[in-house]
Amino acid sequence: MSLIEIKNASVVYNEGADNQMDALLGASLEIENEEYVIIFGPSGCGKSTLLNVIAGLEKPTRGEVYINNENLDKMNADQLAKFHCVKIGMIFQAYNILPSLSVRDNIILPQMFLGANNRKARREKADELLDKVGILEQADKIPSELSGGQQQRIGIARALINDQPIILADEPVGNLDSKSAQNVMGILKGLNEEDKKTIIMVTHNPEYLDYAHRVFYMKDGKIEREVVNKKSEHHKEKKEVTPQEKEFEMLSRSFPGLSEAQLHLLMTPFKAKILAEYLTTPYDVEENQRLSEFMGKRILGKFDRAKLRMILDRPLEKGGVGLDERTAINFSLEVEKVIENAKLLQRDLSEIAMRLGLEENDLKVKLVVRHLIRSFIKYVDDSQKERMESLVRKRLSNEIDRETLKTALDLPFKEGGVGLDKRLVKKIVRELEVILLVKFGITENTR
Repeated sequence: MSLIEIKNASVVYNEGADNQMDALLGASLEIENEEYVIIFGPSGCGKSTLLNVIAGLEKPTRGEVYINNENLDKMNADQLAKFHCVKIGMIFQAYNILPSLSVRDNIILPQMFLGANNRKARREKADELLDKVGILEQADKIPSELSGGQQQRIGIARALINDQPIILADEPVGNLDSKSAQNVMGILKGLNEEDKKTIIMVTHNPEYLDYAHRVFYMKDGKIEREVVNKKSEHHKEKKEVTPQEKEFEMLSRSFPGLSEAQLHLLMTPFKAKILAEYLTTPYDVEENQRLSEFMGKRILGKFDRAKLRMILDRPLEKGGVGLDERTAINFSLEVEKVIENAKLLQRDLSEIAMRLGLEENDLKVKLVVRHLIRSFIKYVDDSQKERMESLVRKRLSNEIDRETLKTALDLPFKEGGVGLDKRLVKKIVRELEVILLVKFGITENTR
């Protein structure tokens, strides 16, 4: 069993009343010993509630919480308090240190709750931790004499005083300047890598996601997805890469410069921007801005194809884009071709494929290749088509990247390629990459 296991945990306040609030909905996760995990999402999405459930500070309305094979729900208040003291250390955004106590005494306090009576041993342990976090010289001062970054280090040392194996950090750098934040993040990284502590951190800042082995993305009280950090050595042998992670990798390679967090947070406007830039000849700033806006609405299904067509040639002063009629018609046709092929890749075609005696993925590959041939090539022989289908299949499953596809399409047939004209290859690859981008997260609402 994992070190931490949450099974379908929900936290509901005022259940059944008019003001019912669902803070956490059916959260399930497993965290292994010595992992560094980040719970990521916007304010109010349930991150801190989930952290409190893991800490035992909040009992779920439904579901179960196991820490080191122990069911927290079976513990009484005294057992839970002791369990929390010896198993879990907490670091808070607001520091939560006592202003009237010295720095050293703030750190010693959790030891006293455990009944540790050897004052000398407590002091030595506190000083050892103060040295570890780099503020030993501040030991006899009161917290108000220290900077925000130094006060947060007090919180970290206090979370370690009872040698808890699990450290929970709730927005630990949210109140710090960038330099102090990096110092604190460095300390947390060291606690995980050198001291083998299990770190679970909550943040809304994508800048820190690369520190984690895994990231759980939350929205509206739910865990939407889990992403393994491929830079981390921790999971290379333990975890298989999921199809969704492959898809992120494919997108980031095709459109370099965007992190996974940016793809999540900025996906719709980014899709719209790429699609608009792909389909347009140069327009002025206002026209491009409106094109991006309306592409976003079309991708989300807020516009149907007829409304998009109508708004493209509506004058700027009347809220349109201001394209001439012929350009608007061609533009809308190109948009719909991309969207339809993106939807095709998401659609369930298993029954159709079965009737045709094909695997579902093979049918999708054939349909996409047919679209590419009709749009750009007009004719290829059967051997070229077969090789093209093989390459597109590998691209869809992320077995090859964009540049490998481009090279193979351009390579002469006798050398193992498809033997297409270089100018056509550029258009084909560009079209396929845009389809793959728009396909990510598109739904049937886009009609």
